[in-house]
Amino acid sequence: MNEQWQAILESKRRERARLAALPFSEKVVLLEKLRDRALAVAGSGLYRAHEPAGGKARLLRERPPESRA
Repeated sequence: MNEQWQAILESKRRERARLAALPFSEKVVLLEKLRDRALAVAGSGLYRAHEPAGGKARLLRERPPESRA
């Protein structure tokens, strides 16, 4: 493994340790920011549901659809 890869892996290790040491409340704030960013991307033109030939569009959902029974 070359020095650049070693530096990348070490940086990741340090960042994981930093995140693990955060209080739970700060982790929740980070999670909310990630969720907001994901929703913004999903709402942009960059993400579109893919419709297979002859089928329904596949959508990502936060929870399963209601039962139709």
